[in-house]
Amino acid sequence: MKDSTLVDNQIYHVDEGIFNNKRLQQPIDLNRRESGQRYHSYNNEQAIWHFLNQTNREIQNLFQTNKQKSLVLFRNRDYEHNSEDNFIEVNGIDCVNFTLKTGNIIGYLKKGEYAIKISSRFGDNFLKYIISDADGFWEIENYGGSDKEEGYEWLLIYLWKTKVRKAFRLGLPKKYKTQKQVLTRLRGSLNPIHYFTIGKRTGIYDCEYREHSYNNEATRLIAATFEKIGTHEFLKDSTLLKNAFYTAVEGNRFNHAELYKTKHFTNPFYKDYNEVIDLSKLILRDQLSDFGEKSDTSAFFFDVSMLFEYFVRKLLKRAGYYLDSKYENRPEIPTGSYSYKRKLEPDIVFSHKGKKFVFDVKYKSFDFVYGVSREDLFQLHTYVGQFGNETEIKACGFIYPITAKRWQENAKNTEIPCVKNKMRVWGNEIEFYTLFIIVPENQNENYRLEFMNKNEVFISTINEITY
Repeated sequence: MKDSTLVDNQIYHVDEGIFNNKRLQQPIDLNRRESGQRYHSYNNEQAIWHFLNQTNREIQNLFQTNKQKSLVLFRNRDYEHNSEDNFIEVNGIDCVNFTLKTGNIIGYLKKGEYAIKISSRFGDNFLKYIISDADGFWEIENYGGSDKEEGYEWLLIYLWKTKVRKAFRLGLPKKYKTQKQVLTRLRGSLNPIHYFTIGKRTGIYDCEYREHSYNNEATRLIAATFEKIGTHEFLKDSTLLKNAFYTAVEGNRFNHAELYKTKHFTNPFYKDYNEVIDLSKLILRDQLSDFGEKSDTSAFFFDVSMLFEYFVRKLLKRAGYYLDSKYENRPEIPTGSYSYKRKLEPDIVFSHKGKKFVFDVKYKSFDFVYGVSREDLFQLHTYVGQFGNETEIKACGFIYPITAKRWQENAKNTEIPCVKNKMRVWGNEIEFYTLFIIVPENQNENYRLEFMNKNEVFISTINEITY
């Protein structure tokens, strides 16, 4: 099944070969092998069932043992993996009677003749918007995933381009390079033997010195990545940027084995290039499914929840709120062990007019019948109870994305995207909000403008809460 049939945060049921989900307009009758019919990839039920279960086990094991390398993650401390979800969870007896559950992970996995793709329930424009907005770019209308692409490698390329452009605002990265040259003027350290045998008499000096060079392993890595994906439609507006890196490497050829050893910049001025280095290595290593050498096995996974949280934090910062770091000066609570204590790390904490506000960002689908999940609610109570020991908590709650249609269908007050309650902690009454960022459902050229307007409504709601 393609064309975004499978999306994140859903439960799909297959009962006697009938595939159903509340998002689908009508159930899908799955292909089944008839008696006497030849086996094909689309009707080999045993092979399909083996693929689903093997995929389920292998990815769960991959996430548990090596999550940092199996997901597209970043070293920006505002931009962290915040989900314990797996790619899929499969339970059932065979491929015509099972349940498939998706979480916050989108992506694509191909194994032999079979593949599975989980898309964002908000569509590709949503992904492009929150990536480009978070890094300060807006050109999303005419740059969609190619129809030829089965997986989500376009998302990695799009993300790579925005990160390169953001880093390039600082200019090309420079590193010191040792040079040896015979000069007419002394520079750096002098070769004494050359000086006393030749230099003193002729006035030329054998010098060794260090100078900044644009031709370094980082620029070569990025230039090699441009060379690999330079014809992609996302890069058709980046010719000048691409040429700047080509010029910097002075026509050198690329040794990929050396490029993979490229280290991060320790100079904080060039720290934005470190994310580009990580992404470039992913692309060069063919950890994509639709270009480079074709393989029977390929996969690409992306945690949308971390991206959405990063996007929300950027919205609040641009609105003038000074957010606390997620990882500094956090309360610790005992765990029942002799020494280990667990840090509390809510997604959004900020102070305003002497009062503190605590919110958690949830990418998952909100349940208008039962509200926030039991685990998330208990977690918020813990946050408020501990942070309230030091400062008065004025308000707390959760932030969810939601489609405009679903909000209209469920909201009692459609003008203000929130549900307001109160809760009591330590005898104090605290305002408790469930806030929503409304996501447009159209995928046309007006998408960016509509989403911008919805984000302004969200910030206006925050301003009213903090007033």
